[in-house]
Amino acid sequence: MVLPCFVDEVKYLGWYVVTAKCFKIRTHQMCVKFFQSFNSIYARSSHFTEPVIQHLVNANCKPHLLYGSEVIAWNSSELSNIAYTFNSAMRRIYHVSLTEYHYTGQSDISHDIVHRRHQFLSKYSAIIMYR
Repeated sequence: MVLPCFVDEVKYLGWYVVTAKCFKIRTHQMCVKFFQSFNSIYARSSHFTEPVIQHLVNANCKPHLLYGSEVIAWNSSELSNIAYTFNSAMRRIYHVSLTEYHYTGQSDISHDIVHRRHQFLSKYSAIIMYR
């Protein structure tokens, strides 16, 4: 007798979809990719100023955390995990122990996710209305 083979997660379009009652993704790989790109930039940027490093992180690393964030219904645990990952990088750039880097004009990544989702849903609803 052959038993069916079940998996706990599957990689699809860059996301790791986890078995659950509702749609759920694993954010660990997103954080790993973010830190890989962040560490490669940070290791080579000893002569750059903090705003330059912040711009490089926003341009090259942050998209790893924001990929597809518009269509995911984030729970508080996933949002705090993503926010912790991004805040760790910002604390490392500015050499602070708390998240007191907001004077730089950097918005919280959870606000970015909510804003992107709101923009997506408003555009999507406009498309549906004109059909």
